Amino acid sequence: MLQRSQKLTALFFTFFISLFSLAQEKTAPRQLLENMRKANEQLDYEIAFVQTTPVNMESLRYRHVNQNGKIYAQLITLDNAPQEIVQRGNIISYFQPNYQVFSLQGSQIVDNLPSIMWSNFDLLSNYYDFINIGRNRVADRIVQTIRILPKDDFRYQYLVFIDEQSNLLLRSDMLDREGNLLDQFRVVNLHINEGLDDLPHYLNNITFPPLISRVEPSEVTNIPFSWNPEWLPKGFKLINKMLNQDKENQIESLLYSDGLFSFTLYCGHSIIPNIPENAWKQGSTTFYSETKENKEFTFIGQLPLSTAKRIVQDIRYLSK
Repeated sequence: MLQRSQKLTALFFTFFISLFSLAQEKTAPRQLLENMRKANEQLDYEIAFVQTTPVNMESLRYRHVNQNGKIYAQLITLDNAPQEIVQRGNIISYFQPNYQVFSLQGSQIVDNLPSIMWSNFDLLSNYYDFINIGRNRVADRIVQTIRILPKDDFRYQYLVFIDEQSNLLLRSDMLDREGNLLDQFRVVNLHINEGLDDLPHYLNNITFPPLISRVEPSEVTNIPFSWNPEWLPKGFKLINKMLNQDKENQIESLLYSDGLFSFTLYCGHSIIPNIPENAWKQGSTTFYSETKENKEFTFIGQLPLSTAKRIVQDIRYLSK
């Protein structure tokens, strides 16, 4: 029994020596991130994962096939009422209980999946530092761990864990500046090139719901708004404008992103004029609103509360 215990201890020690290797074996973090992006786009794979926030946890399954450059993908919930999002080429369709089904144009499913999977790292390198902090272990696989640190104090940070064999993302932690966990994506099961032959056939036989038209990026400036944020953290660009109008209210919105984090500014008539500021957080999402001249401006997005507050307070009405 003692001899067996000594052998197990030796094997255990040898495993962890190989797992947490010396610094000279670390791969350049930028190259690891580029390899991850290519693997997420090009490989055929299936992952079961959990998404965790301080107030919620969801279990989901994502299947992805690249067939001659055409993407077929499926994201489904594994608990409670079934929900499904599917992608065929550049069409993404949503099937959710108690909601009308619809389709959008897009290059990938973004719901419940970290945006870091498809980020442009040439762009992000202007605003973030990438640091390889060594090996770890996720879903019984060896991973390289990269810390993504903002170069300013206006946004959050990331830890990403990249599979050494496949280069797929197996875990990501979104952290605030103090290191508190805001959102975690964690793979618990991974299959590559296994049992995915039926996915393109299944999606090719689905009748996709109607396509909702969206404002093209080249057309966003054609929608006149009377307001605009005068300050934004460096790197955030206008992605889309929306104008929703009903009999009682008109809501204008601006969507911004730096390629990793995003937020939306909303403007509408205030229900209670001159209400004080309101702020709260739900996981990684910040909500902040203020009333200016009987219009309520609301921030919803993945940035710290102090940043959201500064953005909203620096909104100005445009001179006519």
